Amino acid sequence: MDYQQIVRQLEAIGTKDFLSKLRDSNFLPNDWFSVLQKGVYENWLRHIHNDNLELRNFNQDFHERKINEFSEKDKQQYEVAIERLRQLHVKRWQDWLTQAEAVQQVKSFKDESKKQRGQQKIRQFIKNAPQLVTILKPCWLMSPLGVSQYVDAEAVEFDVVIFDEASQIRTENAVSSIMRAKQLIVVGDNQQLPPTSYFESTASDDSNDEEEVYENLLDECPHLSMMQEFTLRWHYRSQDESLIAFSNQEFYDSKLISFPNPVKDVSRGVHFHPVEGGIYNRGGKRKDNIREAEEIAKLVVQHFQQYPKQTLGIITSSKQQAKAIWEQVNRISIQHPEIEEFCQDNSDKFFIKPIDEVQGDERDVIFLSFGFGFDNEKRDNLNHNFGYFSKIQQDLGRRRLNVAITRAKCKFVLVASIKSEDFGAEKGQQAALLKEYFAYAQSCGQKLDEKLADEVSHSDLHFEEDIYQVLTERGYAVKKRVGRSAYPIDLVLIDNLKPETEEYFLGIICDGATYRDYPTARDRDRLRQEVLQKLGWRIYRIWSREWNRDRDTQINRLVKYIENLRNQK
Repeated sequence: MDYQQIVRQLEAIGTKDFLSKLRDSNFLPNDWFSVLQKGVYENWLRHIHNDNLELRNFNQDFHERKINEFSEKDKQQYEVAIERLRQLHVKRWQDWLTQAEAVQQVKSFKDESKKQRGQQKIRQFIKNAPQLVTILKPCWLMSPLGVSQYVDAEAVEFDVVIFDEASQIRTENAVSSIMRAKQLIVVGDNQQLPPTSYFESTASDDSNDEEEVYENLLDECPHLSMMQEFTLRWHYRSQDESLIAFSNQEFYDSKLISFPNPVKDVSRGVHFHPVEGGIYNRGGKRKDNIREAEEIAKLVVQHFQQYPKQTLGIITSSKQQAKAIWEQVNRISIQHPEIEEFCQDNSDKFFIKPIDEVQGDERDVIFLSFGFGFDNEKRDNLNHNFGYFSKIQQDLGRRRLNVAITRAKCKFVLVASIKSEDFGAEKGQQAALLKEYFAYAQSCGQKLDEKLADEVSHSDLHFEEDIYQVLTERGYAVKKRVGRSAYPIDLVLIDNLKPETEEYFLGIICDGATYRDYPTARDRDRLRQEVLQKLGWRIYRIWSREWNRDRDTQINRLVKYIENLRNQK
């Protein structure tokens, strides 16, 4: 009776034909609901395709040609904009020359340029000829103090003022520029350093004295109701994801979009270089780690010999350690004179700087000399005062670590005389963060407790799962969702010839859940693929409409492409 009642209820909602076919089939009861699901989805898709002409007539080759055409025109529009800007600039200048005020200002300019001495001060000249200066040179690059010094507040009003590295700009220094502008754009990172008394301090680098932290423009902005906030999420600098993965998780709530590299070798990523016998001279006058400085100097020579075209930056935990490393580099350059030109001070290829002086810098390779460590040969009872890395007010220690570990484009090497296991338990949040990063570096950027909430449920990944099954059944080594940010590559083939390094052979992008989440065509179809290809990826696209319509042909096409690539290699 229960059975008859359930059958009548099902037939009443339109399943009579389905139940009849099910009775005549050989399907096991456990599969009945899956059969129903498939029927519902197939009919649903058929209904959608019948109602949507573009989907019904979707053609992979035509669609990819359209994407390529869009990508080319999207890039061309930047070149067109540059040329248009030049033309507008010339026209604006020529139009202004016809006005009466132009004659006097141009004459004044020519007269001043002929003088050998006694020329007007820059501030005075700008005040006397504001239209000439702003129309001839509409874009100015100045420090906030330079604006106060050279630009009279009543002489020039800028359409837009843009502050870069705004976390480093003291609020009182920014006011003079803001009052000279119609529109304000403030760019900065609140996880990097604010202005501090570092450059004014005479205290030692491991002093427990509190630093003075000054108000900065970036921190003021959230309190201004008229300011709109935008987050720049794409991270281009790091050519290996491990260079940004730690900071992305610890400091940026995993909101940055980063991109994996298809190649894993010693020239990329995060590395740890232990220094045996390194002692931090905590009680001495110099307060440095000579053994570590000597090791850094050797690494500089090694870097130049192996990668002479790559730039190098050395970040130190203190001014004293920077001085010690300079001494050792100068000493070793006597034995290796070939590095002298490369290691010049203030070179765009090389620097040695304390942590507070590197914000805004970047180099291909970065060495971080931690410096601090045990202060005796017995190596017992590690002192957890790590100088500027230990400052807790306004998270200065955390911010310094973030700045230091995000300066590298290709490779980051932590050089230290201690290891993560040397850090004591319950020594405070800052020591715990350093311990965590040491463990991360010691694992070459692999050990990271992933906290990224994967918002894509498995129910959204049937398409990708189907392709994965097809490839693994044919003997290919495949990884799913490769990448440590919110937009991974759907499927990646591992090079069977190099299984020990897990070198990636091909990236497969589907128009599934990840593709759907990119907000614009530029993001989905141009920028993402461009960035991946610059990193060395080969990318193959699979479109769900084609896969659904003719799965066998799509499989054969994919396998043929893979085999052609393998034969080329």
